[in-house]
Amino acid sequence: MSDVANLYAFQWIWEGHSQLAEDSFVNTWHFRKASGIVTDFDNVKDMLVEFYSGDSGGERTDLTNWLTTRSVTGKFTIKAYHLTDAKPRSPVYEYTSNVAVGTDECLPTEVALVMSFQAEPVSGENQKRKRNRIYLGPFASNILGSSQTVDGAVVESVLFAGKALYQASEASANWHWNVYSPSDDEAYEVYNGWVDNGYDTQRRRGTRATARGYFDDSQPT
Repeated sequence: MSDVANLYAFQWIWEGHSQLAEDSFVNTWHFRKASGIVTDFDNVKDMLVEFYSGDSGGERTDLTNWLTTRSVTGKFTIKAYHLTDAKPRSPVYEYTSNVAVGTDECLPTEVALVMSFQAEPVSGENQKRKRNRIYLGPFASNILGSSQTVDGAVVESVLFAGKALYQASEASANWHWNVYSPSDDEAYEVYNGWVDNGYDTQRRRGTRATARGYFDDSQPT
């Protein structure tokens, strides 16, 4: 169990194709700061940039390869929030930059791939409250596999990205990747994770309709 007093939420925010704030795509991560250290937010920023756009020493394809400019611009913002601050919280750190993404056709923006992670199981503790997940996406059509599942290369890329994030957290003297349970207001260091090759759906990421068609006994013609 980790010290919640030093827990921060880090939002990774992809700018959507429309460049409107309401059309952005957000993942929320939790990291615990070691007690008594200078708050070096750039350390976590580097871990997250590596997760989304690093090559992990050539072992995987960058996750940005599975994105497309038809749904995101490649611009991202990281915002950090101290969870002990009163709501509504103001960010204590912001960073904005750009990465290159692909140009393939896009899938519906609500299509997602889940990366789950958990703390180490302990007898007598509710393991369900020691698990979190990230909904990755929106995706380009190049994630499509041959049998209604996600292409295996995409799953492998996410697994290597998770491994790289875990190793970077373990190597850091200042910040550690955590699972956060709002129900218990407790945090736990990440122990392992997994990725299934099935698609998931984030309905709130769906693109709003821009047109409506009608029919009656005389139309369409």
